[in-house]
Amino acid sequence: MLASRLANAARRATARTARASSSAPASAPLRRAHALATRRRSSRSSASRSASSSNDADAEARSRDDWIVVGCDSDAHGALCVISGASVGSVRSVNVRDNPTSTVTVNGRARLRLDPDAMRGAVRALGVPKGTRVYLEEGGVEFGFSAQTAFVQGYNFGLWRGVLAAEEFEVRVVKPQAWKAAMGLKFKGSTKDDSIAMAKMLFPEIAGELKRKKDHGRAESLLIAAYGHVADGGAAAKEEDELCSRVRAALADRGVVDREEGAAMPYFGPYFGMTGEELRKELKARGCKVGGNKADLILRLESSDAEINERESKSAAA
Repeated sequence: MLASRLANAARRATARTARASSSAPASAPLRRAHALATRRRSSRSSASRSASSSNDADAEARSRDDWIVVGCDSDAHGALCVISGASVGSVRSVNVRDNPTSTVTVNGRARLRLDPDAMRGAVRALGVPKGTRVYLEEGGVEFGFSAQTAFVQGYNFGLWRGVLAAEEFEVRVVKPQAWKAAMGLKFKGSTKDDSIAMAKMLFPEIAGELKRKKDHGRAESLLIAAYGHVADGGAAAKEEDELCSRVRAALADRGVVDREEGAAMPYFGPYFGMTGEELRKELKARGCKVGGNKADLILRLESSDAEINERESKSAAA
C-alpha cells in the first residue's frame, strides 16, 4: 500500500511540473525567435494574398478581352508575357512573368535551370484560355556556343514546348535570328540593353517592369510576341492594327523602316522558315540574283514580292 501511494504521489508531482513548465513564459531568445517566425509567416501570407489578388485582377481583365497572345523567351533567364485587347492587335493589357527556375548542381557548380515542376503552374497562372496562341523562341546552336550551352538552350526549348502542348496552347515557333532581324536588333554590337529599350518603346505601359539589366528576358518575351503577331499576318493586313502600328513606329524611330503605313517592313515575311537552298531555288525561278547570305536572300525575295504586287495593282487599275 505504501509503495502504491508513493508511486501515485510521484506521478502527480511529475504532471504538476510538466504543466508548470508548459505555462511558464519562454526565455527572451525564444520569444524573439517566435515573434520573428510569426512576422515572417504573416509577411509571406500577405505577399501571397497580394500576388493572388493581382493575378485575379489580371485574369478578370483578360476575360473581357477577345484577343490574347503570349510570348515566351525559353531561356532560364527568360519570361512569359501576355498581351490582350478588345480586338485583334489592340493593346489593353500587358503582363510579364519571369520563368520559374531553381538552382541545381552541375559538375560540382551551382547552375540556374528551369524548374519543370513549377512551369505548368506558371502557365496556368497566366489565366488565359486553352488554344491561346503562344510564340515560343526556339533555343539552339548559334556561332560561338559551347556544347553545354547548345544543349541547355535546346533542353529549355523542349521543356517549354512540352509544357505548352500539354496545356493545350497553339504553339508557333519563332527563330531568334528571325525576330531579331525583323525588330532591328541583329546588328553588330547589339546587346540585351537594346532589347530592353525596344520593348519600352513598344510597351510604355510596362516600362516600370523593365528597369533592371536582368529584365532582358521580360523584354525579349514581349518582342517575340510582337514579332509573331506582325509576321503572322499583321504586316500583310490592309489596315494596320495597334500593335503593328507600334512596331512600325518603333522601327521608324530606329531608321529601319518608313513610318508611312503600308510601306515595306523587311523580314516580317514567311521566308525565315526556308533553308538557304530553298531561298536560292526560289530566287533562281524568279530570275533574281542568288548570291549573298540568308538575310540578303530573304530581303531580295521580299523586294521581289513588293514589285510583283505593285505590277498586279497597276494591271488591275488599268
